[in-house]
Formats: sequence, C-alpha cells, structure tokens
Amino acid sequence: MDIVRHPMTLSQLPTMKWGQVIGLPTAQLTFRRLAAYGILPGVMVRVERRVPTLIIQVGAMRIALDRQVAEGIKVQLTNH
Repeated sequence: MDIVRHPMTLSQLPTMKWGQVIGLPTAQLTFRRLAAYGILPGVMVRVERRVPTLIIQVGAMRIALDRQVAEGIKVQLTNH
C-alpha cells in the first residue's frame, strides 16, 4: 500500500529522512543561490541537523541553510 505523501517545507522534513524537492522560493537571488548548490526540483535532500542551523545533505555535499530559506523550499517525503 502506498503512503500518501503531503508536501511540506524543508524545515518540516524529519531529521535523517529524505525528501524530494518539489518547489523553490520565487525570489530570483535565493533561487539562483539554491540552484548553484544543486538544490532544484527533483533533487533528493536530507535534513541532518537543526540546531544551531539547518544542515542538509544534497548528494555528497552538506549545506547550512537559514531556517527562513528552508521554509521556502517545498519537499515531499520519500523512501530513498
């Protein structure tokens, strides 16, 4: 049976769970910065740590994000 997966923000993604990026902020500067890090729709990301800042894994990279930026990134929980 498939699990119904509801979209959430990256800041809501449970720690150590994988999510697929399904939406990004529309602010051009933020979008370009995230794209430069490889954070684009379809990419798998994982929250590794929340305090003192949000640390996410994208491929082999680990990136620190402000919580405000993470709240603008939409993800969907996956079974990765």
